[in-house]
Amino acid sequence: MKPQTIDYLAQNKLPRHAINITSPFSGKVIALNEHPEPLFRFGTLGPSIMVQLSNHKILAPFDGTLLQAKNAGTEFILQAKNGLKVLINLTIASSQHITHTHIAQLNGSKISKGQRLAYFDLRELDTPMLASLILLNGHSLGTFHFSHLQVNAGVDTLLTIIKKK
Repeated sequence: MKPQTIDYLAQNKLPRHAINITSPFSGKVIALNEHPEPLFRFGTLGPSIMVQLSNHKILAPFDGTLLQAKNAGTEFILQAKNGLKVLINLTIASSQHITHTHIAQLNGSKISKGQRLAYFDLRELDTPMLASLILLNGHSLGTFHFSHLQVNAGVDTLLTIIKKK
């Protein structure tokens, strides 16, 4: 199965009926083919977009529910009120270890857009942490686009879905 591409589309070209997902993290948007893990690089779990983190906060991208926080807070499965499910995955080089973290929510918690899910002290890392947002059940919704090369958590749209007609 060929991974669905997420193409750049200028924000002023996006239709009004598009579904926008606010970025849960801050940093530089990077091509997914640069991801160190094949599971994400090849889009096995669904359409994905990746960010090289420049900030320590992970925020809820929408109103919904935190279904699961896993792997010491490096994976979050969220469900929006409209039923869309996303996986937020944080990738840290295996040779590095983070000692100062804070997971702000428990499994099953209601979340609000912009609410803090986690905090990581990035000052301890030698290489940047990578964060991916994966659509777990949105692969057949339409086409996927990003409009920013640099995103701010809770402010900028990271991913736009243009629904099929």
